[in-house]
Amino acid sequence: MTLSIFGNEDAMEIEQPTARVVKNSLGIDLGTLNTVIAKPSGDKFDLYQIPSVVAVKKDDPSAVLAVGEEAKKMLGRTPEDIAAARPLKKGVIENIAQAQALLIRAMEIGINEGEIVGRIVIGIPGDASEVEKNAAEEIGRKAGAETVLVVSEGLAAAIGAGLPIAEPNGTMVIDIGAGSTDLVVISLGGINDIETVRFGGDDIDQRIVELIAEKYNVAISIHDAEAAKMEIGMVHCSADFENQTYEVIGKSLETNRPKKVVIDSMLIADAAEPVIRAVIDGLNIILERLPAELMMGVYKNTVAVGGSSRLKGIKERFFDESDIPITISDDPMTVVAKGTAIVAAEPLALEPEVRLKAMK
Repeated sequence: MTLSIFGNEDAMEIEQPTARVVKNSLGIDLGTLNTVIAKPSGDKFDLYQIPSVVAVKKDDPSAVLAVGEEAKKMLGRTPEDIAAARPLKKGVIENIAQAQALLIRAMEIGINEGEIVGRIVIGIPGDASEVEKNAAEEIGRKAGAETVLVVSEGLAAAIGAGLPIAEPNGTMVIDIGAGSTDLVVISLGGINDIETVRFGGDDIDQRIVELIAEKYNVAISIHDAEAAKMEIGMVHCSADFENQTYEVIGKSLETNRPKKVVIDSMLIADAAEPVIRAVIDGLNIILERLPAELMMGVYKNTVAVGGSSRLKGIKERFFDESDIPITISDDPMTVVAKGTAIVAAEPLALEPEVRLKAMK
C-alpha cells in the first residue's frame, strides 16, 4: 500500500490503516549527503545517521558492494574497478538500485533483527515530480516495508520542529538540505505554498574547493571543505562575526606535494553567497505570493533547518533581506526525520478532519 501527502489537492490519497499506531514504524530523511533514521520510542525518538553513499562496481553501477560509513571511506580512494557513488543528487533519487540498498541499510539500523517494518515515511523535496515520488515509493516497497508514505520535507520539518501547523495563521520552514532548499508555508495542517531551490550545502562545499584551488593553487577534498564550513562557516550579513580560521592539508597543484592551507570564515562566506542569494530569492518569491492573512503567523513562526542553517549570520542575513525573523532549529540535522517518524506513527494526524479537531 502506498500513500502520498504533498502540497496539492490531488496528492492526498490515504487508505484507512487497521490500527492507529504501527509498532515498527520508521521515519527516514533520505538526504543527498546523509540519511537520518528516526524510530518512535514513547514520547522520544531513537535516532541514527548514515552517509548517503554506496560503493558499486564501475562496470555495473547497480551492483552495490558497501553502504553508508564503509562506502564513504572509499570516496576518492577506491580501486580502479570500484566507484563510490551517491544515490541521490539535489535531493532526488538518481539510481533506484543504489537508493534501495541505502534504504534497506537504513531500515536494518532502525529495527531489531526479526522485526518487520510496518510503515515507513520518506521525506523528499517539495517540488518532486510524480516520477520522483514514485521512485521513492518504489524503493520503499522493494526494501520490504508494508506501507510507504512520501511527504514533503518542509512539512515533515514543521511537524518535527513542533510548529503550530494546525493553526490557520500560518508558519514557514526553510529547509536548507545538502542538495536542495525547501521554503514551505503551512496553514491548517497542510501546505499553503512551497518554493524549492535546487541549491544547498553541497554547492557551498564544492565552491569552497574551487575557491581554494583558485586562490592557493591547492586541491582539497570535499570532506575537508565540509568540515571547514561546519566549524567556522558564516555568511555575509550586517552583523559583525569573528573571522575564524581552519587548517587543512591539500595537494599542491604546482608540485603535487602536500601543502597546508588556512581557510578563513570570509572565504566560506564568499563560497556560500550564490546559495544564500538563491535561497533569499526563493524567500522573496514566497513572500510575494503570501496572503496577507498569513503574514503575521509567518512573521512569528519561521524556522530554518538543515545542516547549513547553522552557518553564523544566516538568520541575520535573512532578516536583512526580508524583515522576517528566523529561528534556527535546536536540532536542524534530525528535525525532518523526527517529523517523518511522527507521521509514520500517526498518519491520520494529517487528515483534514483530525487537523480541524486539533484547533478546537
